[in-house]
Amino acid sequence: MELRRLEYFLVLARVLHFGRAAEELHISQPGLSQQIKVLEQELGTSLIHRGTKAITLTTAGEVLRGQGERVLAEVRQCVEQVRAVAEQPTGVLRVAYTRSGADLGMYEFVEGFRARYPAVRLSLSTAWTGRNLELLEADEADVAFVRSMVRHRAVESLVVASEELVVAMPDDHPLAARERVSFDDVIDQPLVHWPRAQGPGCYDEIRRQIWGDRHQRVVLEQPDAEPILREVAHRVGIAVLDEHRARKLCPPGVCVRRFVEPVPTTTLVVAWRPHAAPALVDRFIEVCREQLSPPGGERR
Repeated sequence: MELRRLEYFLVLARVLHFGRAAEELHISQPGLSQQIKVLEQELGTSLIHRGTKAITLTTAGEVLRGQGERVLAEVRQCVEQVRAVAEQPTGVLRVAYTRSGADLGMYEFVEGFRARYPAVRLSLSTAWTGRNLELLEADEADVAFVRSMVRHRAVESLVVASEELVVAMPDDHPLAARERVSFDDVIDQPLVHWPRAQGPGCYDEIRRQIWGDRHQRVVLEQPDAEPILREVAHRVGIAVLDEHRARKLCPPGVCVRRFVEPVPTTTLVVAWRPHAAPALVDRFIEVCREQLSPPGGERR
């Protein structure tokens, strides 16, 4: 059964008049009558009662009208979905994750883009802020998640998350007895920190908020939160880290304390080069903005 004949029948079943149906379908009345007869022959049954003044549907015709409308609607929906997929952008979007952003919805932004544009292939990598910015500058990544706003004229950035900074210390440290600690409490404490080269913007922002112009007493540098916390457990010093990682990776012998108000914070940012960005980057940033401001005002 051709879909064209089914559509002809459904129009006739709705108006119950060959002349008006033919006019709506932009075909001749004899042509419409012939197509309906062919459809009846294909199905092996009469679909309409042809009276001298009016036509009515047979029982089989009533069944075909109900089922046919559903079938035609499904076919139209299928065609729309196929066309929508065909019109979707293709290509490769290179995304660089940062190791410290796993708990801040970083993957949700990428999954939102993947769901919206399934024809686009994603090339994913993971590094640290400094390395991700190098990938952007070398055109080896299209978008990169980094820590802290990027103050560079060739790079634009969008804050996608913010979280509190906390202090990790040995559980027998004198400050561990306090519910919250002040900046003055930690100023002169030996500090286990990560190298500034891994993320200069974030490093400087943390120092500005807590130490200001005063000296940081860094006694040891480690590249990531897990070895930093291990050194804290060995009583090498205290550490200032983002709250999610500090609490999730906190080993035995280490406790986490919040700062007093105003609490210092750190941000997760998506960065890109606007002048070198392909259209896929614009679509990715659009998805990020939509997820930050969904309908109803609550982030998904």
